[in-house]
Order: sequence, then structure tokens, then C-alpha cells
Amino acid sequence: MFTSFNSLALYTAHSLEEQASMRQFLEQAGIEHSVSAIDINAPKGFYPALSPELLLTQSIHYIFYVYKKDFAQADTYIQENWHWDE
Repeated sequence: MFTSFNSLALYTAHSLEEQASMRQFLEQAGIEHSVSAIDINAPKGFYPALSPELLLTQSIHYIFYVYKKDFAQADTYIQENWHWDE
């Protein structure tokens, strides 16, 4: 289970397409991860539920988390193998 105590933010995707590609990339590499979607325009301190419509119309950041023990390996893997062309 991912918690703030045992995980670190690895990557932030800025579109739904980029998020889907990164998720597939990490799954193919066998890297366990979790993703949080955050509306960057929402007031701080409030965490509204994100509807499908909101995901397609607002500026959403998708933050990928990995276990702390896997961070160095995952970071190196991304640096060496990942590219995103929008």
C-alpha cells in the first residue's frame, strides 16, 4: 500500500494521454506505482472528486508515486528510456 511514509513522487504527467503512456511504460517495466490526479486550479486544502468531464477539460497533473526502495532504480529507468512528445 502506498502511503506518504513509504513512497516518493517520481514523475508528473500533464495530460491524460501522457499519463496513460507512462502508466503502460511503468507496467511493462514491472515497476509498482500509484497515480494521483490533482486539479492545479483547485484551491489549496480542498480535494474535490475528479469527474471524467473535469479530467478532459481542466489542467490536471497526474503524479506517479513509487516505493522509496524502488525510487533510484525507477528514476534511472525513466531517465534512460522515457520520452514524451506531445
